[in-house]
Amino acid sequence: MIRSICFFVVIVVLCGFVPPVAAPSGSIGTGPGQISPRKAYAQGKSLTFKVLACRGCPLQKSEIDRDRAMSLAASLEAVYAEEETGSPDDEVVKALCGPDTEDCGIRMEVVHYFLTRRYKLQTPVRGIQNDVIDEG
Repeated sequence: MIRSICFFVVIVVLCGFVPPVAAPSGSIGTGPGQISPRKAYAQGKSLTFKVLACRGCPLQKSEIDRDRAMSLAASLEAVYAEEETGSPDDEVVKALCGPDTEDCGIRMEVVHYFLTRRYKLQTPVRGIQNDVIDEG
């Protein structure tokens, strides 16, 4: 009898160290409120080519190269910080967030993340720091 009780206690203790199989509903990435880098890249790419560079958009897809991506990234940082660079890309970036867009900051961050990764731009010193993207 004592052996079976000890065996049961050992099993219960060992089950306490097993991580849960399912993640909580609504979680993205590894931390609370985080977006995985893969998802951020995909969302940024989608927004870039559906809102910023498409037919009827402020830019055409063929206009985006490394230099233009640097200009867009600088404008994203400035608009995010509620400043202006004086670049024509400031207006292009403002098109990313329409009047009814509640998640404007996140949209700017994922587009910035996409541009910096796709075109191998330097990590920003100020402005958008990709706060919601979990790099770890």
